[in-house]
Amino acid sequence: MKMLVTLSTLYLLTLSSLVTASGGHGHGEDDHDAHKQETTGPNGGHLLKERDITLEVLKTESGGLASLQAWVTRDNKPVDDLILSATLTRLDGVQKRVTFQQDDHHWKGKQKIQPPHSFDVSFDLKLDGEHHQWQWPSYEGRVAISAEAAEKAGITTKKASGGVIATQTHAYGRLVIAPEHQADLRARFPGLIKSITASVGDAVSKGEILAVIESNDSLRGYRLRAPFSGVIHQRHANAGEVAGQQPLLTLINSESLWAELTLFPQQRAAVKKGQAVTLHLGERQWQSQIKSLVPAPDTGSVPAMIARVSLDNSDGRLAPGDFVEAVITTGNHSVPLRVDNRALQEMEGKTVVFLNGAEAYESRALTLGRRDNRYSEVLDGLNPGDQYVVENSYLIKADILKAGAAHHH
Repeated sequence: MKMLVTLSTLYLLTLSSLVTASGGHGHGEDDHDAHKQETTGPNGGHLLKERDITLEVLKTESGGLASLQAWVTRDNKPVDDLILSATLTRLDGVQKRVTFQQDDHHWKGKQKIQPPHSFDVSFDLKLDGEHHQWQWPSYEGRVAISAEAAEKAGITTKKASGGVIATQTHAYGRLVIAPEHQADLRARFPGLIKSITASVGDAVSKGEILAVIESNDSLRGYRLRAPFSGVIHQRHANAGEVAGQQPLLTLINSESLWAELTLFPQQRAAVKKGQAVTLHLGERQWQSQIKSLVPAPDTGSVPAMIARVSLDNSDGRLAPGDFVEAVITTGNHSVPLRVDNRALQEMEGKTVVFLNGAEAYESRALTLGRRDNRYSEVLDGLNPGDQYVVENSYLIKADILKAGAAHHH
């Protein structure tokens, strides 16, 4: 059986599944090949022949478990006095041995086969003191990709292991200027504004002179200086006007912002000061923690709390008013086995990862438990130490689907 496999328009790879058989008579390989052929048997199974001996093997599935049945004939007549067994070798090297017992006119495997039902098959038949062996691949969801092609395609793998799964809750809010980084600048004493040198948008340094006012009492001028470095956000007065209690200038510093996140009643009990937070804005994300929790302004609706999270904005790419999404980690749980979420793909309604063995990749359906934004707990379908694809796993999925389509076509 040959399948043409395409690695996401990058490479063309040919997969060949070869069926071979070897008898116990001491003949050469060419002599054996002359007597072997592969077809579908009368019972719908995999049919193999060697001279006067015929072996037909049928795999059936029920409730997720597979069973093997076999028919053995010599000169087209059923054979009863024999010993038959099969060894199934999976991609990770784990082997499953199946022994057979006679059931009317055929032989039935005693052991059920757990998924995945993808393996190299080896049958051993002992008849009249001689051993006859057949081997062939019976693969499901497997493709062969060379190490060089995988490296060029950016396919990376890692070993499955235990670790921590975070318990998380999602919240939303907007970015605001921290209270200590905004100030309305007023005259210390009423008087005539002699000059204002700062305009809206000007960057000013701490201590820089922004205005000069002449006091009504002393008729002497005094200087209004910037209390911290920042940007003039608003200007409320001009030279020649009289300064009273009204603000002259509004100064802000947006190099550090707060995310004010709204927490609803069902979230409040789990969220605490100091918990880790991942903030998302588009494709960008930042790591921080909750600095404080305060009651939300009374809006007359559902009572809520505000979680304040500090955010570095020294590069100036963020602005007050930006809407952000937050993932708050409220707890951590150690699990015996987890996988990277980047590895997960959906195939035939199941969540799968792709196991890597030598230069082959094969899908493994998983049963998942807890999940956070980085990892998912694995309850079934994978073993510790299994090497699975993490980055660009979608390329493996595409290859398997294309290989299956080519095979059915």
